[in-house]
Amino acid sequence: MLPLFLILEWKESIKYVLEKSHNPVIIQLLKRVPIDKLIRNVLDEGMELRYNDVRKFGRMKLVDHDDYKNQLPLSKLGPEPFEIDYLELYQKLKKKNKAIKTVLLDQSIMTGIGNIYANEICYQMHLNPYTKANVLSKKRVKELVDVACEILNKAILQGGTTIHSFSANGIDGLFQVQLKVHMQKHCPLGHEIKKVMINERGTYYCPICQKAKR
Repeated sequence: MLPLFLILEWKESIKYVLEKSHNPVIIQLLKRVPIDKLIRNVLDEGMELRYNDVRKFGRMKLVDHDDYKNQLPLSKLGPEPFEIDYLELYQKLKKKNKAIKTVLLDQSIMTGIGNIYANEICYQMHLNPYTKANVLSKKRVKELVDVACEILNKAILQGGTTIHSFSANGIDGLFQVQLKVHMQKHCPLGHEIKKVMINERGTYYCPICQKAKR
């Protein structure tokens, strides 16, 4: 599975700093760094770029703004749910004889879906997470794209999802209060949620609402 990326393109008051230095910045969430590390870059005019790696996944790298999408590993990323054509995704999934939950986390197929949102997408579709990706019909794949966009848009409007293992300097997202299955004990219909490991990722689902197809 490919890493996720946070790409910063500077605007407004600090744009001129990068125009003078020709050093656009990309933060790549690739490797662990010590939790007590605060990466601090001193820019022109006394400005600073600070990166506090709360979850210990990252490193920073300066790259050419005009060519960064063609550099590894960014060049291997698939399109986002907001951009992908469902027929293109259908063709990709037909080649994947893996659990749909695993494929949703494969950033080379479609970028931007993490573990929490993969669980929520499967629940909203009443899709068993063990379902093989290559059995989904074109109709279901279109639904998958639509549901992914819907859930991600809601999460963005709510400032993301804050879970117990993460705090962004006291700034919390609010989407966690809308989660239907992830880290829940019961689904909205009152059925007990089951937690399993699929490809080493914690997976929450409702065995009743998301029955496996026979």
